[in-house]
Amino acid sequence: MPSATGTTSTKIARRPIRTLVLVTVAGAAATAASAGLGLGSGPTKTAQADPGDTVLPIGSSQLLQSEDLVSIEVPLDTAKVVLNRNDDFSSCLGEGNPWTAVLQGSAKPVTVSWSSRRNANQGLSESIAQAKTPAEAKGYAKTLVDEAIGQCQGSKSDWDFHYGKTTSSPVGTGTATWALSYTGDSKRADGGVIVFSKGNNFGIMHVTGTWGPAGQTMESLAKVAVSRLA
Repeated sequence: MPSATGTTSTKIARRPIRTLVLVTVAGAAATAASAGLGLGSGPTKTAQADPGDTVLPIGSSQLLQSEDLVSIEVPLDTAKVVLNRNDDFSSCLGEGNPWTAVLQGSAKPVTVSWSSRRNANQGLSESIAQAKTPAEAKGYAKTLVDEAIGQCQGSKSDWDFHYGKTTSSPVGTGTATWALSYTGDSKRADGGVIVFSKGNNFGIMHVTGTWGPAGQTMESLAKVAVSRLA
């Protein structure tokens, strides 16, 4: 966990989670990149479950797609996807806290990093994984809310940013919880974090930037993220 050093009240400068993800993706052999809208140059094939399976295997088709962002007017245009990498994923938890260390027993996630060629200060990263049962997925989501959001709410944050209060909402058969992020003493939100689950699947999304009212941006992203999960 990140912690203050010494006896001063100096806050640690935030290393954007987008940077953490892109560093990982750049060296990944299993990376797929798109220069422009979408996640590839050909049609996406949806994974098919065996007749005896009851849960559709998780994959990149359950991550945010270009059409999702277009539908809610989020102008991000470049995506990088990486599969099954156990990396740092949380701006709040910082470096040295990879996915399976925070979520013990969890499978490694599928991650997408969306960025903008027009504005380097805007982007989002989304990581999703599959649990063995819906109850386990909800448990992992609760851990993400408690650790990756709760540890950085208000004055508890040791970084130069903090999260505001959480908002939770059912989304179809799933649920989502999100919080806005603020840098320094600013009262204007500059992004946020979303934790969501549906069935056996769960995930987290870090957002840098807002498009329209910040709360509306988070709610719209939460809805499309949950709707993508099988």
